[in-house]
Amino acid sequence: MKDHAGACPPVEDLSALVDGALPARDAQELARHAARCPACGATVEAFGRVRAQLQPLRARAPDVDIAALVLPRLPRWPDRPRARRAAPGWRDLWQFGPRALGGAAALGAGVYLGLALLAGSAGAVRPSGMTVFDAEPVGALCAGLPSCAARGR
Repeated sequence: MKDHAGACPPVEDLSALVDGALPARDAQELARHAARCPACGATVEAFGRVRAQLQPLRARAPDVDIAALVLPRLPRWPDRPRARRAAPGWRDLWQFGPRALGGAAALGAGVYLGLALLAGSAGAVRPSGMTVFDAEPVGALCAGLPSCAARGR
């Protein structure tokens, strides 16, 4: 519970005080505030009167079963069981044909493009041909005649 030294507590706290829903320490603090504050005191008294007026309704049992009056007016749903869907037979497999053709075309195109990329580069097809130069350090070979010539001559 908040300290209500300068301000009044919320109406919900006053209602909880009347209903007995607050812990003992908070209820005592709120009751002291309501005794000093005329606005909160009047609110607590009004809530007390409403609570006293509503108490007889708790003990009274209804004379009529409302469910018996309402249920006949509701629309009835059919009580038939759900129809089970038949398992797909051979005649339903034609639906997979276009999907299978599309998948086969996509795989074929991928294999064709992959082989075309590999066939275009000689290094990828014959990687063992470059092993002759493994003994030479990197940068020892000239890329062409002008690059091997000494500069400034």
